[in-house]
Amino acid sequence: MRKLAITALAFSAAVFLANFILPTVWLPVLAALSLTASAAVSTLRRRWLRAAVLALMGFGLGMSCFYVHYRLTTEKAQQLDGETREIIAVLADYPQVYERYTRAEVQIQNPDLPKLKMLVYDYSMALSGYEPGRQIRFEAKLSRADRLYGGSYDYYNTRGIYLKGTAKSEITALSRSHSPRFLPRRISHRLASYIDDVFPEDTRSFMRGLLLGDKSDLYQDSGLYASMSRAGFMHVVAVSGMHVAFLVSFVQLLLGKRRGSTVFCIALVWLFVLTAGSSPSAVRAGVMQSFLLFAPLVNRENDPVTSLSAALALLLLFNPYAAASVSLQLSFAAVAGILCLGERIHDRLMERVPEGKASRILHGPVSILASSLGVMVFTVPLTAIHFGYVSLLSPITNILGLWAVSLCFCGGFAACAAAIVYKPIGAGLAWLISWLVRYLMLLVKAVASIPFGVVYFQHWTSISWLVLCYLLFFAFSLTRLSVRRKVLYPLLLSAFLLAASSLGTSLAYRSRLGTIGVLDVGQGQCIAVLSGKEAALIDCGGLGTLDDAGEIAAAFLNSRGYRTVKALLLTHLDTDHINGIPMLLELIRVETILLPAETETENEALEQLRSEAERHGTRLVFLNADEELTVGGAVFRIFVPEPGSEGNDACLSAVVTLGDYDMLVTGDMSLTAEAALLQRHPLQDLELLIVGHHGSRLACGEELLGSIGARTAAISVGYNNYGQPAPETLARLQAAGYEKIYRTDLDGTVELRIG
Repeated sequence: MRKLAITALAFSAAVFLANFILPTVWLPVLAALSLTASAAVSTLRRRWLRAAVLALMGFGLGMSCFYVHYRLTTEKAQQLDGETREIIAVLADYPQVYERYTRAEVQIQNPDLPKLKMLVYDYSMALSGYEPGRQIRFEAKLSRADRLYGGSYDYYNTRGIYLKGTAKSEITALSRSHSPRFLPRRISHRLASYIDDVFPEDTRSFMRGLLLGDKSDLYQDSGLYASMSRAGFMHVVAVSGMHVAFLVSFVQLLLGKRRGSTVFCIALVWLFVLTAGSSPSAVRAGVMQSFLLFAPLVNRENDPVTSLSAALALLLLFNPYAAASVSLQLSFAAVAGILCLGERIHDRLMERVPEGKASRILHGPVSILASSLGVMVFTVPLTAIHFGYVSLLSPITNILGLWAVSLCFCGGFAACAAAIVYKPIGAGLAWLISWLVRYLMLLVKAVASIPFGVVYFQHWTSISWLVLCYLLFFAFSLTRLSVRRKVLYPLLLSAFLLAASSLGTSLAYRSRLGTIGVLDVGQGQCIAVLSGKEAALIDCGGLGTLDDAGEIAAAFLNSRGYRTVKALLLTHLDTDHINGIPMLLELIRVETILLPAETETENEALEQLRSEAERHGTRLVFLNADEELTVGGAVFRIFVPEPGSEGNDACLSAVVTLGDYDMLVTGDMSLTAEAALLQRHPLQDLELLIVGHHGSRLACGEELLGSIGARTAAISVGYNNYGQPAPETLARLQAAGYEKIYRTDLDGTVELRIG
């Protein structure tokens, strides 16, 4: 009987329930009931009840663990929220330096404060030169780490960070600790510097992700990040069992499989896990690999289920909030899929392959395919929930790319080791490995460009398709068909249903006169206009949100069957209207970008826009006179700003007409610019108003509202510190007779179907 597995799984189940379902006040009572029941059942001394005793005990301990952790961390952080305190802390990692501020993880050491981990934001940039172990003193305004952009945010809690602090005074450096606990971060920092020294610029971000799990630079490369995500290849830069297996195999190849080398491998695995940042996936891999290596040393067989459940319980014991970590959920789901289905799929695929050369050749690719399919069965729902899309082509990418990843991983560490001895040798090895990295980059871009390789869950049809797929596989598993047919038939039916739902959705949108989508991009603006076979966008940017406006727009369009944008109209070049364009251009083809001529004066925003447009073959058109543009059945009447206009008044505005339905977009123009627009272009009998400047009190004046005669308004707004939408603006809209006022911060994406 797997005693450890039963206890660990019950413990983990309790922690997950406490995280997502059960009120915190219930936990002590449930813990007491479970532990009491466990003790009571144990007195019966029945062998068949042992599993129940262990499960009840594990469940009670899980409830107790979460509650105690909550009282010691979250509750303490809530008490300090909003206070300004003098903080004495030790840097836990190297500070991250950004353009305008420095951010660092620190451990509070004040005698009168809880010893919590905290994020410090320093706008004086004084932290940038400090190393882990440095003790510092400063005054900080404290806030809870589980709140962001006005809503709940669990990412920092999953990493054991419970407070955020903005430095309000000069940061004073105190003593420096040489504790061994800071050694892994120093090793990681040193390795990162060697990677930067020896690898070419175009491959550094990938190698830092692969060797150290550091994806910060990779996120900045929108092209590579988008391609890897759509090709289902991001898992190679999230330290996991694959990386640990590569490392152990490489060491055992050099040292053999002796007892001494096994002990060395276990120590090296944990040094690697700590150096890579101790993410949930890395710790899970370390625990399972340690079980695998240690079992033969004590003449025991390794049990993957026990090691997997023990790894999960260990992670949740140290931080119960890690249950909400996407990394943890995907990592454990992936391994569960491999354990439950990977070997079975492999055996079924290889059962008719005769022993010999063909079997040896096919073993590797078939193993990768079987593992990839097993992983997808358990991770696809999680990926759809967390990211809103699923790559169907990840098995292809894995088959064609994992062999190169293993060489890049081992060769990357070899290049860094060689660079320590003699830098030119390390640079030579890095140059060779970089060609493999470039192959992988070409591979993911090619796979990502395959049509229909990604399913977006932005529409009810795709969500229904996914649910139906699982129901089909479950239904066929209950039949008496052969195993091969139990898999083949639902697979073919799923492919047919996907094609049918995609075609049906596309035809439905193309058959309408048009669709207007006011997308929820946070504090910004992005409006989609779909008509016939063509699509257009007005602006593409947003702030105060974790989601990229370009990804949101591409998902909206792709899920409705549009893969090209005929025209992107930019009202002006403020960040909250354009910062999603780099990602948008990576994910979908944009033929033309239209923008006001006044922006032609070179600035940083325009320079980046020119660069991105040129790289993707998108044409930039500067408008210095009013223009009329037809997109499918939609007619855009675009109005340029008054000569000499500055700031928000230098906006393009537009009336979009779909049959007899008219929409007005004014960008961020002020009351004065609105009045000037009405003098030049009398606007009457419109149906929809996109409220200007996100509902600012300085937009949507009474003159405009009285003239256009619309009765429906949509406000593109998100979390902000400006008080938008302003009460004055909402009052003006109601006084003007607006019957429907949609807000993206309350209603999410607003989709209006015309005709």
